[in-house]
Amino acid sequence: MCYDLLGKSDQPKPPTNSVSEFSQSNRLNERYRILKPIGQGGFGKTFLAVDENQEKTQDIASLQHKCVIKQFFPQCQTANYNQASELFRCESLRLAELGKHPQIPQLLDTFEQDGQKYLVQEWIDGQTLEQELAQAGAFTEVEIRQLLQDLLPVLQFVHEHNCIHRDIKPGNIIRRQKDRQLVIVDFGASKYSSGIPETTGTLIGSPEYAAPEQIQGKAIFASDLYSLGVTCLNLLTQISPFDLYDCSQDTWIWHLYLTEPIDPSLEQILCKLLQRATKRRYQSAAEVLADLNVPSGGFPSQSATSEIEDDDFETYFGFNHKENLPASVTSIAANLAIHDTAAVTIFDPQTQAWYYLPPKRERLTPAAIAPPVRDETSLVVTNRIMLNASKIQNWIFAAVFGASLTYLLITCLAEGILPWNNNHPRVENLETDR
Repeated sequence: MCYDLLGKSDQPKPPTNSVSEFSQSNRLNERYRILKPIGQGGFGKTFLAVDENQEKTQDIASLQHKCVIKQFFPQCQTANYNQASELFRCESLRLAELGKHPQIPQLLDTFEQDGQKYLVQEWIDGQTLEQELAQAGAFTEVEIRQLLQDLLPVLQFVHEHNCIHRDIKPGNIIRRQKDRQLVIVDFGASKYSSGIPETTGTLIGSPEYAAPEQIQGKAIFASDLYSLGVTCLNLLTQISPFDLYDCSQDTWIWHLYLTEPIDPSLEQILCKLLQRATKRRYQSAAEVLADLNVPSGGFPSQSATSEIEDDDFETYFGFNHKENLPASVTSIAANLAIHDTAAVTIFDPQTQAWYYLPPKRERLTPAAIAPPVRDETSLVVTNRIMLNASKIQNWIFAAVFGASLTYLLITCLAEGILPWNNNHPRVENLETDR
């Protein structure tokens, strides 16, 4: 719910003029002097200004106290006035809460003048990442890791305040010159999240960086994480996100545009940030930080774009593990016979979450079955026994063969039918003599 920090009029009227029509010498709210315009959107214009009241309290030699003034001035003067006015009031409220973080611009003032509403913010002196990319070229893996380390805690802070930024992109991230810290700016598209899924919504944000559900007007906290992932791709490749996605194959092809390969662990983090299905994406900035801080080698070695193995499925998609199982999941698992030897994943309608259950018993694979231990002494004895048995077998065969041959010779001698005996009577000769 948004409260009106600027004051509501009974009948909102569209503005009739803008700051640009005033001379730069004129002051707004009797203190802010406009220096130059620095941006314009559908619901307002942004100007760089000087707070002259602050200048009076500072030393003459000190720098001017600059600030940013946002003027409510929608391009559509009538149709979207109420919606734009509501967005403007909500941004004021959110900045008042979120500006306490050192990496979010502080809200300094709000006021109304000549029927128009103005919001005054802290001026962040530095360059946007979009400007850095144009000047210095593609970011390195080390720079992307540092960017994630710097921005994820900020997004966690924003989401803990039930706010969705809805326009994370290089142009809305400024590297502050004095301390080199990254600052998230432009909360004009942000919205309050009640935690209840939306059935309808309004498309707000930059289409190149917006998550699929945000394009349908149903942004969630994970939508900011998706946009952060797309931001990393743009900074790594210096290519428009529209050109990093192949619609014909429904897949990201940013790997083809990398100037040098990146570590598989960072690749897997980016791929999970870019999951189109919200349940397969990171659900919080804290989850991303946890994976980002895993020591090198803690991730599976295979590419995140390749087919995911069953054993890594729960790690890649962030399923809850066994110690977090509710009673409803435990009862379901108890009735699954396959759970004895196989891992299973169960979706619980009550918690709207997936749970991973490892197998109750480890399955023995051929690699897990240890070969028998070779006993060298037993092997030598066995070989000797086999050799002696072979010799005995040969001796027995020779003895039997010799005995058989001896018996045959004796029989032949007894009968007198040896072939070399010339005295053997020949029947055919006797018959011929007759």
